[in-house]
Amino acid sequence: MIIVAFLIGAVRAGYDPSRAAAAVAGGLYSIASLCLFVRLFMNKAWWGLCLPTASTFMSIGFFIRIPMAMNPSSLPIFMVQQLLTLLPPAAYLAFNYILYGRFIVNCVDRRYCWIKPEKIVQYFVISDIMTFLIQGVGGGLEVSTNVTNEKLGANILLTGLVIQTLSFAFFMILVAHAWYGILRDGFMLRQEPWGLILWILIFSSAAYMVRCIYRVIELGQGSGGYLLTHEIYFYLLDSLPLLIGIYTYIIYWPTKYLEASAKPTNEMTERR
Repeated sequence: MIIVAFLIGAVRAGYDPSRAAAAVAGGLYSIASLCLFVRLFMNKAWWGLCLPTASTFMSIGFFIRIPMAMNPSSLPIFMVQQLLTLLPPAAYLAFNYILYGRFIVNCVDRRYCWIKPEKIVQYFVISDIMTFLIQGVGGGLEVSTNVTNEKLGANILLTGLVIQTLSFAFFMILVAHAWYGILRDGFMLRQEPWGLILWILIFSSAAYMVRCIYRVIELGQGSGGYLLTHEIYFYLLDSLPLLIGIYTYIIYWPTKYLEASAKPTNEMTERR
């Protein structure tokens, strides 16, 4: 019930969805899903299953925007479409959490991470779940007929989204900290088989952060805000950054660099 209320309260678009834009976006995400599944199966990297699976669900969500445009009053279609476009990005972030943990454990020394690398996924996924629940509570209050509760709900919803964004920003700081420490110890990323992993982590995370910031600003403007009432920004600042982030892994699937980075026991210690 909380999720239903969140979906209804969080998005109140003031435009008729473009069927052409939805078809193009759905097609691009479908291509991404196919390519990512090929990468996954070729490398037997089952730990990364969340990325192509989430991309597949998101492509379906975009295609569902087509019947939603033809049936704007259909709540079931709207809810399914929202679920399939709002939830998958959490799996994109989870993929980065998993990759970062594996990078620290398999490629470099654990001292480059402030948090125990095996706990990275657990901590950040729990954080994402908690902030989503906060947003759900806010969304539930926002659909209330009571004006006071509606305003309170909007503020709670925004608070949850801000905390989620700050949580991901902290993850990016962890990656930047590892980068700085590795460079400080004299490693040349271009010369290391694992060097590209840091680049793709930073690049994809920056793309995802664009989407996070957009969502905060969009929600902060309210239901009649400029961003929410103009569909083009949904594609330019939400769908496109996410697409760029996942396409990065089609070009540079990380398993290749992880497997090429067999770490001698004392290598990192000797190069301090």
